Amino acid sequence: MIKIAIINDTRVTSHYGCMLVMENLLALLEKNNVEVVWTWDVSVDWRKHKRQILNQPKVDAIIVNGEGTIHHSKDRKFAQSLAEFALFSNEVLKTPSYLINATLYKNDAKEYEKLKEYRAIYVRDKGSLEELNSFKLEGRYVPDLTFAANNRDYLELNATQGVVVIDSAIKQDNIVLKEFSQRNGFPFKSMIVARRKNAKFIRSPRPYIKNILKYLTSDRKISTSPTTYIQYLRDHRLVITGRYHTVSMCIKNRIPFIAIDSNTPKIRYLLADALGETKRNIQLSELEQIKLTERYEYSDEELIKLSRFIHTSEEMIDGMIAHIVNDVESDRTKKYCYK
Repeated sequence: MIKIAIINDTRVTSHYGCMLVMENLLALLEKNNVEVVWTWDVSVDWRKHKRQILNQPKVDAIIVNGEGTIHHSKDRKFAQSLAEFALFSNEVLKTPSYLINATLYKNDAKEYEKLKEYRAIYVRDKGSLEELNSFKLEGRYVPDLTFAANNRDYLELNATQGVVVIDSAIKQDNIVLKEFSQRNGFPFKSMIVARRKNAKFIRSPRPYIKNILKYLTSDRKISTSPTTYIQYLRDHRLVITGRYHTVSMCIKNRIPFIAIDSNTPKIRYLLADALGETKRNIQLSELEQIKLTERYEYSDEELIKLSRFIHTSEEMIDGMIAHIVNDVESDRTKKYCYK
């Protein structure tokens, strides 16, 4: 049995989208007879804990979960750390590493030079692939892991609730979104469930205290299951959100939505890949222009495009994991073959 490790394990965030990504990744690896020996939590800079990583059990390969981390590297240390990991893995751990599920946007050229050390690079949108190719790097586009095939059962899509507003990855935008929801009498929900482990007091005292208070006053009894969250979305006729993974869940489940720009063009990239256009994506300044009496249901043409995209995504994701596993078992003196 192949043994692997995962860098950037996002389950600790209690973020529904990140948890679904990891849930699907672990299921796919199990399906391919792979044992996950250890994982490394997101937001823990591995560069400060090299000895701890060296003391981890030896594995055959390391998968790095890129998610939305590798962008604006000049100002973001975690984008830098994921770019640097491949060289450490090659030279110190003597272990091949594979970057998957990544969005790449506005990184310094030196970060792309470091990405060359990865055995393979899979990005989750075509916009990221264009950026990767512009730096003369090879990679492949495979949609986000939230689109992986699964056996979850949901009630028939028959919305009994009205509009729901889901938060944004941009903190300042959440003030506007929350005020908008209150003025219109809509529920406002965060994609992150407060849990004691979500923040550390030493590193971030104020966020830690706010998180604990939220956990004690409201979130303690809220499920962190992605399935529960998706069913909640399915119960509403329209979702307004600034969260990439809420949009991906809406697409996968054919839930009408309006998306607000996030901290990168990742939502626009996703809509372009799935629907061929971005008319469901707006700027925050356009929030008040939403015609709330309209249902924003999908047209027949959109539904055909979504069905095609979802089916293709499931096949591509399944193929990506199988291909990586096959490569780990093969002669790695040869260049990685994406076909």
